[in-house]
Amino acid sequence: MSAELVRVISGEIASSPRRAIPFRRYMELCLYHPRWGYYRREGTKIGREGDYYTSSHVGDLFGRVMSDVIEEMRRFFLPRRRWMLVEVGAGDGRLMEQMIRGLWEKGIGREELVCCLVETSPYHRRLQESRLQSAPYPLRWADRISDLPGGMPAVVVSNELLDAFPVHRIRMREGRLREIYVTRRDGRFFEVDGPLSTDALRDYVRRFGLRLEEGQQAEVNLDARDWIAEVGNWLDEGFVITVDYGGDTEEVSGPARPQGTLRCFSRHRVHGDPYRAPGEEDLTSDVNFEALRAWGEEAGLKPLLCTTQGDWLVRSGILNYLQDHQNPDPFSEVARRNRAVRQLILPGGMGDIFKVLIQWKGEGRPTLRGMNEKEAG
Repeated sequence: MSAELVRVISGEIASSPRRAIPFRRYMELCLYHPRWGYYRREGTKIGREGDYYTSSHVGDLFGRVMSDVIEEMRRFFLPRRRWMLVEVGAGDGRLMEQMIRGLWEKGIGREELVCCLVETSPYHRRLQESRLQSAPYPLRWADRISDLPGGMPAVVVSNELLDAFPVHRIRMREGRLREIYVTRRDGRFFEVDGPLSTDALRDYVRRFGLRLEEGQQAEVNLDARDWIAEVGNWLDEGFVITVDYGGDTEEVSGPARPQGTLRCFSRHRVHGDPYRAPGEEDLTSDVNFEALRAWGEEAGLKPLLCTTQGDWLVRSGILNYLQDHQNPDPFSEVARRNRAVRQLILPGGMGDIFKVLIQWKGEGRPTLRGMNEKEAG
């Protein structure tokens, strides 16, 4: 573990009135401390040499299909010519690279598109700048989406962003709703119960009908609420595409999840101890897409589609990339691409553990390929 980060967290605990801090703050320091946080420190996090895979690291098909969808979306911006593609939390820049390549091959001209990356990590920004240095479109970076200039239609994309937001953790104890705090003694971090740190937690429980049994715990991602509100307030017209782990309230916080969904990733292995290696492992929890739709509507974002990644990719034409071949070499380009299609869409893996939410801000209700109103959820 990072001894420096442990000292920072321990110092904050010692100086707090309760001698304990909400888990949300602990998770925030583990992931986003300016120097020692997991997403701030240098080092490979995604791919074979990292801690986890994303869909954009399974070949280039995910970004290719995403570019097909975005090219269709951009037609709703015509006859105006200038529009923006924004990726929030772009990691090493691989997905943006794939989307740019696909849009360029579709004939989207340099004068039409501005590509923007919202990134707070200096390390990841350097990776993005290196990967995208030959991009055919103008590039812009910002720390927040609200720092980008408004006024142009936009497509906003996030892939596995919200699951890495710091979360409050709550549980039912002796019939009362309590929040999980983190304290330290005898050289170790411990969890203790305490009062709710914000009334927004009780409001969340009531609004989304959360029913916790005795001892059951759940995560509440209020940062996702703030994020979707910021996106909706910034966006004048356009689409928001969110891809992430999760489901609706019952799926992420129901009886089948007595311990919640918080988990840690390290070298492609998953475990449930967030105190094992602060700052050196990824911490994540499932996203409540029911809440995300509701919060989005408050910010003017109309839900168009909410489904599994596999269903969305099939609707969007990924099967068109399958090819018949007789090459016995399992490592041939065609064989690898066909395997990638299966990996991205099949149930029991990426096909159903990831959900896709598409929202729209603007007049009317666009009809996109494979969508109908009842599927907006």
